[in-house]
Amino acid sequence: MKKGMTIKPALALVAGVLLFAAPLMSQAALSMPADSKLIYRVQGLNAGNVLKMYKEPGKDIIVNIPHNATWIVRRNAQQTVDNVVWEKISWDDQTGWVPSDSLVHDPEATDVVNARRACMADPKVVDKECCGYPEAAKGGTFRSVPIYGVQELVAGESLMMYVDKGTDAIAVELPHNASWVVQLGQRAEAGKFAMERVRWAGQNGWVDAGKLKFDPDATKEGDRKRQKCGGMASGEVDFRKSDVVCLPAPVIRRLQESGALDAETINKLMAQGNK
Repeated sequence: MKKGMTIKPALALVAGVLLFAAPLMSQAALSMPADSKLIYRVQGLNAGNVLKMYKEPGKDIIVNIPHNATWIVRRNAQQTVDNVVWEKISWDDQTGWVPSDSLVHDPEATDVVNARRACMADPKVVDKECCGYPEAAKGGTFRSVPIYGVQELVAGESLMMYVDKGTDAIAVELPHNASWVVQLGQRAEAGKFAMERVRWAGQNGWVDAGKLKFDPDATKEGDRKRQKCGGMASGEVDFRKSDVVCLPAPVIRRLQESGALDAETINKLMAQGNK
């Protein structure tokens, strides 16, 4: 595992490690009881930091939740341990405990969820599976989109997604068990090392290609639902093979600054851009 490509419990790749993240959060716990109709997001963390979900308050990490994650549901249970109020939540089909003051209501996500619930409850809607399917994703020509999952990481580690534009070096921290990672068709190579441009949780960026594994079942399911709910014209193209391109200079610089790659690999990546 290359240094800097993942976050471990005692290591962060960028300034502002978890040790310094806690003061950024508000100190007031969310009031009880929780409204099950509300959706929450993470607050108070910078890119490169994560919110750890535990099996029990402060014990046994289940997963790293990204610094900008949403679609979090409160489970109407709180515990106070050593003056910290812990909240039971569910996120990405996983349930565990996080500090209550790390959460804030997300009105936009709440509206999306409630619209889907209304669709599901509408007797006029016969096919409930397509409730909530985004209008922007409908139409066009169907193409098979390869779906990947993260591999070779364990609970408490994250796969960094680097952005080639903007001010933040990291777009999001993919959990060790992240799924539904979409390949966008661009790959940068330097010897045995490669970066792949992907989309996950609505964000685009570059990740270590060696930490991705093709998921045929998710790909098949995603293709099926897009054909059914997207109203796309026929015509299938497999986009699993990516075009080899030069890695954007800002990404190379961020990898270099974080110590994620050795000097030889960095030089190879830089040389590609100069050709």
